[in-house]
Amino acid sequence: MKKFNLLIFILIVSCSQQTAPPLNLEDEQKPLSDIENQRATLPEPPAATFASEEVLEEPIEVNEIDSGPLPDVSDNPAESDPKDELKLSPNLYQDFAWEKYMVEPGDFLVKIAKKEYGDFKLWKYIYEWNKDQIGDNPNIIYPYHFFNLQKERLKAKTSEPTYIDYVVKPGDNLWNISGKQYGDSKSWIILLWDNEESIKSTSGILSPGMVLKLREKLDPNA
Repeated sequence: MKKFNLLIFILIVSCSQQTAPPLNLEDEQKPLSDIENQRATLPEPPAATFASEEVLEEPIEVNEIDSGPLPDVSDNPAESDPKDELKLSPNLYQDFAWEKYMVEPGDFLVKIAKKEYGDFKLWKYIYEWNKDQIGDNPNIIYPYHFFNLQKERLKAKTSEPTYIDYVVKPGDNLWNISGKQYGDSKSWIILLWDNEESIKSTSGILSPGMVLKLREKLDPNA
């Protein structure tokens, strides 16, 4: 029995003295070395392109704007209609005189040209003759203004207005005076122009007894 116990003791002691197998450091470090090798063989970034290098130019597409047909310009100026060519001071007649034309309500330059000359295209001439009065927009003209129209000297009407004195009565104003005198209350603006200095001197107030000058005819050439 003692021998058996002794054998068991020896067996236990021998087992406790066994050492663990040595670690393989090379195996543990192998993954790290593989990663380092992978990092070392990464592809190089593409080379930068600088302005000094040749760059292929792509064609630029240009969008053309269609502005419509261009006016037909004659190569020979002698072939163009002289009525369509305006000079700084266009003349219709070699021997002419200026006739005053009173703009009527509803008038416009084309209408005046057709009525006075029988050719609506001559509105351009009327505009050039009276541009200082009309302004930059030929589409806007005002009634009771007077335009200069060229007429043949022997046919031109060149009458100047004649005036009568009118004594202002209580309750009078330019509106009702022009209505009584001419049958057109809207023509009061002509009374204002003809009496501008005297009306300005009274700050626009018509006092009874004040004397105004009235045209015998609004348009002396009508």
